[in-house]
Amino acid sequence: MSIISEMTQIDTQRSKDSGSDLKKSFWLSVAVILSLGLLLRLPFISYPSQVVFDEVGFGKLVTAYGWTGERLFDIHPPHGKLLITAAAYLGGYTGSIDFTKIGTPCSESIAPLRVMPALAGSLIPAIVFILLRQLGASLAAAFLGAFFMVFDNAFVVQSRVIGLDTLLVFSILSSLSALLSARTRSGKSKIAFMLLSGILTGLSVGIKFTGLAAAGLALVIIGDDLYREKSVRMRWRGLVHAALFSIAAVAVYLLGWKIHFQLMIFPGEGDAFFVPTANFLKDTVHLHRIMFSANAGIMTPHPYSSFWWQWPMMKKPIFYWLNNNAGIYFIGNPVVWWSAGMAFTWLMGYLIFARARNLKQTLSVDRNPVLWIPLAGYLISIIPLVPVQRPLFLYHYLPALTFSLIAGILWIDLLGFTKTASLRRQRIPYYAAAVCCVSVFFMLSPVTYGLPSLSLYQTLLGWIGFGP
Repeated sequence: MSIISEMTQIDTQRSKDSGSDLKKSFWLSVAVILSLGLLLRLPFISYPSQVVFDEVGFGKLVTAYGWTGERLFDIHPPHGKLLITAAAYLGGYTGSIDFTKIGTPCSESIAPLRVMPALAGSLIPAIVFILLRQLGASLAAAFLGAFFMVFDNAFVVQSRVIGLDTLLVFSILSSLSALLSARTRSGKSKIAFMLLSGILTGLSVGIKFTGLAAAGLALVIIGDDLYREKSVRMRWRGLVHAALFSIAAVAVYLLGWKIHFQLMIFPGEGDAFFVPTANFLKDTVHLHRIMFSANAGIMTPHPYSSFWWQWPMMKKPIFYWLNNNAGIYFIGNPVVWWSAGMAFTWLMGYLIFARARNLKQTLSVDRNPVLWIPLAGYLISIIPLVPVQRPLFLYHYLPALTFSLIAGILWIDLLGFTKTASLRRQRIPYYAAAVCCVSVFFMLSPVTYGLPSLSLYQTLLGWIGFGP
C-alpha cells in the first residue's frame, strides 16, 4: 500500500472533521494546549530554591560546561546538559550554586537552569496533539490526549527540575512528527523534513542513550516505506533520503561531543575515568566504552528504584525533595497512567487474540493503517530496559508511557469514543474523563509543586502500598 493510499484512508477516518473551520480549530487547540502547558510548568520555577534530587549531578555538569571547565564524568551523552547550559548562560546564571547534596540552598536563582526542561515539558502536549492528528485521530480525540499530557503530575514535576527526561521525550516525539511530515511530501520539502527528523534523532540519542528509540523507530518506518514502494527508482530515492537522515543524525551527535571536549578542558573528578588525548574520534569511541561499562556497573541499590513491570501502575513514586512538611514526589496522574495502560492493554489483547482467530480477518484497527507506529514506539522504548540490571526509576517509563497514551487514544477513537470533531458536542464520558483528570491533578498538586501537607500524602501512599 502506498503512502498516498495510507493517508487517504486516514483522511476517510477524519471525515467527521470536515468543515471550513478545521484549520482554525487545529491551531486554536494547539494554542490552548501550549498555554496550559506553560501555565502549569513555568511559573515560580525557582521554587524550591534548593537542590532537588538529580539536580546534584546535572547541576554540577552544567556548571562545569559553562563556568569552571572542570572535567566531570557522566553516563549520559552531553547534548541535554549543553542545552541547559546555553539557557542558563542566557538567563544570567553565574555558576555559584553548590550542587553537593540534595537540599542545599541556592546562592542565586536556579530558574535559568530549570527553564529548558520546563519549556520542553510545556511543548510535549502540543507535540502529542500534532502527532495524534498526523496518525489519524479526530480533533476531539487528539485534544483529549494532549489534555491528559498537560495535566499529568509526573511530567509537570520532571519539567520543573534540572533533568533530561522532558528534553528526551520532546526530541523523540518531534523527530517522529518530522518524519511523518516527510512521508506525505515530495521534493525539497521532503528532504527538509528528513533532515529535520535526523537532526532531532541525533539530539535524542545525545540526550540519553535511551533516545536510540527514536533512531530505531525511524529506521522501522523508513524500512516499511522502502518495502512498500514498488518502483525501483523511488526505492533508490528513498535510500538517498534515508542516507540524508542518517548523516544529519550522526553529525548532530558528533557535534555535541565536539563541544563537550572543547568546554571541559581542566583537570577534575572525571579524570579518574577518562582523560582526553586530543584525538577526537579516538577519544569519543574510548569514552563511550567507559560510559557503557560504568552504566552497566551501577549495582548500588536505591530505595526508589523500580522494575519495568511496576512502572505502568506507578508502584514506586520517587521522593525528590523535603523541607519540613513540604515535599515533592515524582508521581503521575493515575487517570492518565492507568487509563493509558488499560487502553493499551485492551488494544494489544484485541490485536493478539482477534488476529489469532483468523490472520486474514479485517479488524477495527485496520481502519487506521498507521496505528502500528505508536505500538512500535512503545515496544522499542521499553524492551531494551527489561533486561537492565542496574537500578532504574519511574521516569524511565516516560517515553513508553507517551506512546501507550497515543496508541490508546487512537484505539478508543476508532471505537467511536469521540462523537464528532467538535469539543462542544461530545458524549458525557468524554467530559467526565477530562474533569477526572483535572480533579486528580489538583488533588496531587501539593506534592507536585512542593506545598505543605506532605505528611498526609505520605500516610496515604503508605496506606495503599506505594513507595519504597
